[in-house]
This record gives sequence, structure tokens and C-alpha cells, in this order.
Amino acid sequence: MRVRAELVDAINALGYVSVFTLMDGQAVKEGEEVAGCKVTPVAVPGLLIDEAERIARHEGPVIELLPFRPLRTFVVATERLKPRARELFRAAVTSKLGWYGAEVLAVREVARTSEAVAGAYGEAAAMGAELVLFAGASAIDPLDPAYAELTNAGGHLLQLGAPMHPGSMLWLARLGDAAVVGVASCAGFGRSSSLDLLLPFVFAYGRADAKDLLRLGHGGLIESAAGRRFPPYS
Repeated sequence: MRVRAELVDAINALGYVSVFTLMDGQAVKEGEEVAGCKVTPVAVPGLLIDEAERIARHEGPVIELLPFRPLRTFVVATERLKPRARELFRAAVTSKLGWYGAEVLAVREVARTSEAVAGAYGEAAAMGAELVLFAGASAIDPLDPAYAELTNAGGHLLQLGAPMHPGSMLWLARLGDAAVVGVASCAGFGRSSSLDLLLPFVFAYGRADAKDLLRLGHGGLIESAAGRRFPPYS
């Protein structure tokens, strides 16, 4: 869900008419309430309503709901996982990607070597992946094969690091027409993190740019629900 905050502000500045929405960039389900509008007094001048309608009609939409695309998704992990961790990782990947309607092409666990990572990128490209999810790259090693072999394959690293917590080591890249999203650990799939704030943009637009990632700093303190909080009165 996208919210044109400047239009919400413009309508609310008219007085007496109030528009209120969920925060921008939220993933919502069918039937969920996303916005509302109220007129506070019993009666208001008709010109005020006309102006509110004019703003919405000529400068809107105020709210835009975008369907998720069933992206062909290739998953790569370069961590050595014990059987239980491997089971949890696959379950988390299947659950999250399935919610967006993704077509999971493969889940590959490969060694953190240049040859293995290059092979994974090559396989993803050959299968026509539209999204590559990469788990296990070292965020502090610029020579990690995840980045080096991406460049060798003709890809581009767009952003290393995200203004969010947990998940500040998220990274973003492009490989041909595919979006590449990386997390520092396979465990990043199993908890609420920066990945969960970025994926709605990826599945809505079929891509993600650095600006999509950087704008999520507002609300990026995920342990505080990444949104509005009520005061702790008690």
C-alpha cells in the first residue's frame, strides 16, 4: 500500500475534513481497513468538500493498492546449516515467499567459494529468476564471493547496509533484470527484520532500488513494531 502523504496533508489542512491512513509501504490483506475520512462538524461549507474532492481527483490517488507479483525466486545460502537449522530455514523461506505468491525455483545451499557462488548466480540467471534471495554473505568483507561473483556475472551492488534494526546488514543488488536481496544470516528469514519491510516493495514493483531501502529508516526500529506506538501508560 502506498500513501501520498503530501496529499493527505493538503486535504487535512483545509480544516474540518480529516483523512487518515495506515503508514506508507505496509503489506495488507484483502478486506483490511487501510484509510478513512471524516467530517468533524455537523455541517461544513460545500466549497470545502468540493476542494477536498478536487485535490483527490486531480492530484491523487491519495491511496494506491498494488498487487504482488508472483516473482520467480531463487534462494541461495552459503552457511553450513545443521539439519534442524536447515529445516527451519526452508520453512521460513517457504512461508514468507508463499505469502507473496512467489514461484520458488530452487533453494540452494552452496559453499562460500567463488566457484560455488558463481555457479549459483549462473543457475539463477539460466532459470530466469526475477528475484534472488541470498543468505549468509559477510557484510564486513567486501571480497565475499556474494559481491565479487555478482560483479563478475555482470551484476551491480546497489546498497550495502540498511537503516533498520534488526537486519541492518541487508544488501541490495541487480543481476540482469533480477533483483538481488541479501541478508547476513539464514536466521534473517526466521524473524521479523529489515527483509520483511523491503519485500513488499520488491513483490509490488518487481524490483527494488537503493532509495526504496533507505526510505525505510522512518519506522525502521522494527523491535518497536516499525510503526505507531501507544504510550506505555501502565
